[in-house]
Amino acid sequence: MKKAAALDVYSTSSGLKQISNPVRQKILSELQRRDLSLSEIAQLTGKAQSTLSVHLDKMVKEGLVASRDDPSDNRRKIFYLVSKPVGSSVVPREDLTKAVGSIIDKSIGSPSSFLKGEMRALILGVEAIGLNMDPVLKDIGRQIGAQLARHMRSTEIKPLLEEVKEFYARHDLGELNVYSLVPLTLIIKDDYDCSDIPDVGKTLCTLNEGILESIFDAKTGVPLGVAQTECFGTKYNFCKFVFEPTLYD
Repeated sequence: MKKAAALDVYSTSSGLKQISNPVRQKILSELQRRDLSLSEIAQLTGKAQSTLSVHLDKMVKEGLVASRDDPSDNRRKIFYLVSKPVGSSVVPREDLTKAVGSIIDKSIGSPSSFLKGEMRALILGVEAIGLNMDPVLKDIGRQIGAQLARHMRSTEIKPLLEEVKEFYARHDLGELNVYSLVPLTLIIKDDYDCSDIPDVGKTLCTLNEGILESIFDAKTGVPLGVAQTECFGTKYNFCKFVFEPTLYD
């Protein structure tokens, strides 16, 4: 039996699009990082510009990408992403399915612990059946974080950290501590969406990445990218989030 091709899923104004062509997957992946000209895409993909033009024309029609004239050379177009990555297919994992059952068993006892267990089971269960939803979880996290930022007053890092720490404690989201200020690194113990998850070989708190990223982005005015480097899912008993400035072209 032929193995199914890996696919990426993008959200467009006309609905979800599945992308399995490796050239288009590469183009979309690079455009997530920055806007690119045709010659730059050719350099990154190793494909001829004539071949890429065919792909790009179709991707423009499907609402995946768009283009604008280069202000420094009106003969050249700059391509940019107008769709959002949702997720990608991964190999289903039976061990994760078993882990979901274990998480639910451990969460039974109180409404609060069970709700946390359901959250953890959902995140792990989706991956177990073969779908990595990290991009959409981060996007949803950013939406949540943008709303939470409206309820916070501070615009400086240190007082904002205290507000976020207090918010997490008050809403039973975990114990947030500052690991370092340069680079800004936070550790969360008893993380609501990840604590007690067994070692599954990957970090899992993408929702939290988006929430923290959006709060600090909105309140400080400094574009920050947040990456989780350590996690319950990678044998740790805490989750570590590192903030780095994000540079946009």
